[in-house]
Amino acid sequence: MRQTYLFSTRTKIMAAIIGTITQILQLAGPQLCGYVQYYRKLNKNMEILKRRLTDLNSRKEDIELRLKTECRTRKLPKAEVNNWLKNTQRINNEVEDFERQVKKGKCLSHIRLGKVVVEKIEEVKEHYQNGAFESYVIDSPPAPGVILPTTPLVGEITAKKATNEVWEFLMGHEVTKIGVCGMGGVGKTTIITHVNNKLLKETDKFENVIWVTVSQPLDLMKLQDEIATALGEDLPKNEEIGKRAGNLFKMLEGKKIVLILDDMWETLQLEKVGIPEPTKENGCKLVITTRSQDVCCSMGCKIVQVIPLLKDEALKLFVDTVGSNILEIPTLKDYVKPMVEHCAGLPLAIVTVASCMRGQYDVCEWRNALEELSKSIQCVKGMETNVPRQLQFSYDRLKSKKLQHCFLYCALYPEDFKIPKEELIVYWIAEGLVDKRGSIQATNDEGYSILNRLVNNCLLEIANDGKCVKMHDLVRDMALQITSKNPLFMIKPRKRLRKLPREQEWEENLERVSLMRNYISKIPSNLSPNCQALSTLLLQGNPLKDIPEVFFVNMPSLKILDLSYTQIKKLPKSISNLKNLTALLLNHCEQLSEVPSLKKLSALENLDLGFTSIPGLPEGIARLTNLRSLNLFLFAPVVLPTAMHRTHRQLRKLTIYYGSMNSEPVLTSEEAIIFNRLDSFEASFVSVYNFNTYVQSLVGQTPKRYHLVGGSGFPLTSAHYDFKSTFAQPLEDENKFVALFIVGKGEDSVMLPTDVQRLHLRCCPGISDIDDLMRGNYPDLKFLFLQNCQDLKKLVSPKFLSALQNLEVIEVEGCHKMEEMIADDDDEKEQGSSGSTIFALPKLRVMSLKSLRNLKRICGGNGILVCESLRQIHVYWCPKLERFPVPLPLPAIKEIGLQKHWWESLEWDDPNAKAFLRPFCKFLRMTQRQIMMGRL
Repeated sequence: MRQTYLFSTRTKIMAAIIGTITQILQLAGPQLCGYVQYYRKLNKNMEILKRRLTDLNSRKEDIELRLKTECRTRKLPKAEVNNWLKNTQRINNEVEDFERQVKKGKCLSHIRLGKVVVEKIEEVKEHYQNGAFESYVIDSPPAPGVILPTTPLVGEITAKKATNEVWEFLMGHEVTKIGVCGMGGVGKTTIITHVNNKLLKETDKFENVIWVTVSQPLDLMKLQDEIATALGEDLPKNEEIGKRAGNLFKMLEGKKIVLILDDMWETLQLEKVGIPEPTKENGCKLVITTRSQDVCCSMGCKIVQVIPLLKDEALKLFVDTVGSNILEIPTLKDYVKPMVEHCAGLPLAIVTVASCMRGQYDVCEWRNALEELSKSIQCVKGMETNVPRQLQFSYDRLKSKKLQHCFLYCALYPEDFKIPKEELIVYWIAEGLVDKRGSIQATNDEGYSILNRLVNNCLLEIANDGKCVKMHDLVRDMALQITSKNPLFMIKPRKRLRKLPREQEWEENLERVSLMRNYISKIPSNLSPNCQALSTLLLQGNPLKDIPEVFFVNMPSLKILDLSYTQIKKLPKSISNLKNLTALLLNHCEQLSEVPSLKKLSALENLDLGFTSIPGLPEGIARLTNLRSLNLFLFAPVVLPTAMHRTHRQLRKLTIYYGSMNSEPVLTSEEAIIFNRLDSFEASFVSVYNFNTYVQSLVGQTPKRYHLVGGSGFPLTSAHYDFKSTFAQPLEDENKFVALFIVGKGEDSVMLPTDVQRLHLRCCPGISDIDDLMRGNYPDLKFLFLQNCQDLKKLVSPKFLSALQNLEVIEVEGCHKMEEMIADDDDEKEQGSSGSTIFALPKLRVMSLKSLRNLKRICGGNGILVCESLRQIHVYWCPKLERFPVPLPLPAIKEIGLQKHWWESLEWDDPNAKAFLRPFCKFLRMTQRQIMMGRL
């Protein structure tokens, strides 16, 4: 009975439970079925989500690569793009969390998770579509100003007093406009340069410090453009000046700025330019430098007078320049003070004269120089000029007519222009001012020697880190005075000319004409200047579209014709008759497609057709047997006729985009060997086969200088590709460069020249380490740069490290799979006292590691990198790098650039490392752009 009762009770309970479940199923059946489906299809939906996520991350990588490219040119990522990338990272993190939960295998969590995964699939799909942006970047805000190169201030009572006075007015509230006034060469610009730099380094009182060197005569549109550019803005080119002034006023309004206008010659009405009047209320300041007190007064400026150096200050500057031992020579001591007195306390004059006398110890030289200086004073006084008379002395002391002509040639460039040394020497060679020697290097060496003479005599100044020279405005004034009579030049560069000078201005005895960088678009069809002596005509940088046939007819002596960066489509046939032409320069005439026969130009030595649109080699080029320099970097690749290899024995420099459009092998071993006889060879090879054929020929004889590009991924337009920008600034004595784009293993593998000095690898898939390229020893390799090589997991293995013992610079950027620089192999280890593996790069000076997301180790295992020559370390956005295995001491260290939070978490083997190295640290300021760039 008891068992029957228990059974009956259980049955009733089960029935009740089943009934309840049935009721629930009836009420929530569809919803519960859905949960069951979520559970059953969870794994399948996770696979779908991963595929969607892969597509999303591919788009993310494309956007990041695009940003990395565009943000190099003063651009910032748009906020919407930043937000999209942040949300992409959030989605990735959430999906990683889903995967962890799936692995735990809990039933109830799987039911809930299944629904979330389905929703996430739809979110990823929508987010992918939202990533189709029309544009990715905006212009970045401009820097507050530019630090300018300058020379030390001379004179405690004169220059430093004036500097302090200007500074006090800038820091105070009463004076809003300051006029720094003094005669030419007294040091006004040097004083204000120091003030400019001090404003940028020592105070944040002003939002912008804008420096503009004012041209003579005053060009209001150019002044407007330079102010707008300093603000990171642009003004319409074709608007009338009043409307531009209104636009500029809006840009400046509300900004607290210092505007420095250097070398003012006439009164400027600020409202005509669009410059708000400086007031106590707006906190703006205006600083001008001028030789005229009238200009200061008419503009309402507080005058700061810069006076010449006092006698003791002048004597000290002269002696410091000429050499302090000069006062120890009794026979010369008596000539020093009279020399200094002739310089009238002007720093420019003192330095110029003293530079001429440096290294002269013969009393006859000093006596003669003093006599010449006296004569030059009388000579210049006879000329109506503001040029300090002492500069004429320096010019006359050059003695050689050739040196003087080299100096005068510099005046063909615009005022305050930084003249590229290399370009200037090209002109000098073509004019015959530099003797042609056996090799290009020997010829260029003479050109650089002349430059050094002119710099040492203070007729030219070094600019742009030594790559350029420039003329002081007073020195250029002297050159203009000389070339206004004999020799006769027409010098009108960057004068906003829209028309060519009238025919009567083209005098018969003109020797050189410079109209570069104007707005000349047309030459009158009947203009045929009678310039029988004209040897140089510089028209580059004009929007010139057409040249009439008669224009060159009466220029039989023309040696240099520069039409680079113009818009001409064809050259007139009359060019074919310029039998004395030695340089025809057409670089970046991108619309030029038609060139007449060149066969009569027998004197031609330099032909530059780089980045023109001519369909092939111009007719008659095979007859130009005197060619020494030939640029054939055309938009379509070319192959030189075989005959040219035999006939053009004078050719020393060749730049060429080599190959055929269908990338068939064209380069023979014999032709490759002929290329090696050149002094300078710059080539981009269409195919890896041609690149390797050339490299195989580099046995026993190589060009003194080569720039080689190989692979299929380098840009083919002038807007994106340039040899100089590709290879950046070379190290000292570094002339042999190789850049590889999108090359890998197998058929795409390349060979490297064993004497390569600089190697760039960009976007090279399939290369997991540079061992893939190393097939020998590379004793000359100094610079190694790798960028965006996505399969690179390590830089090099220890067994190949011995081939890189002369490396001076290593830069690695954007190689996101890279985990270690030097792998930890078992072969050829050197054990340290602690059992650590020691790796050595004894000449390494610079190590730069940027945007390496997965970099965990510099050296594999517990390795140590010994590099006692290390001067600079830069590490940015390497979040997984926790140890820097470089032992102390680092006797050469000068700078460590890094992020502060990384420095604080970094481990060093030496416990004293942080205390020792902290003074060398420069922490990265976390601007939005840098934050974004670091994440790419």
